[in-house]
Amino acid sequence: MPCHVPATSVSSRRSAFYSKRPPTIAAKLDLSMPGEAWAEDYLRRASTGIDAFWRPIGIRRDAGALFVAERWLIGKKSEHHSVVTISLTEHAVSWHKYPSAKAALADIDRKLTAQTSDSTLTAGEPASTI
Repeated sequence: MPCHVPATSVSSRRSAFYSKRPPTIAAKLDLSMPGEAWAEDYLRRASTGIDAFWRPIGIRRDAGALFVAERWLIGKKSEHHSVVTISLTEHAVSWHKYPSAKAALADIDRKLTAQTSDSTLTAGEPASTI
């Protein structure tokens, strides 16, 4: 005789976990390319673990860079959001501060749109975004 009665339905905690969608791909990187492998490693080190100093809130990619809207975990409260540009061709990182997450996300979309229209006019092929 069993010690307990098996559940006839899935618990609410378990059903909430399983009903979540899998995460969407923000940017595809070719890790066989040295610059892209370095960018992935830098992004992972900067945003995970106990030594993380920011959390990504949005990521976009064009042919030569990753644009990461992020929230700083350290520093002044008034300067918590930035857009970090991580080069995919060399070891280079730059950032620009924004007053809110919404402004940072709008900027990465604007940068991508501007670069897509520029590359369409000059090269005839839009920048790759995923």
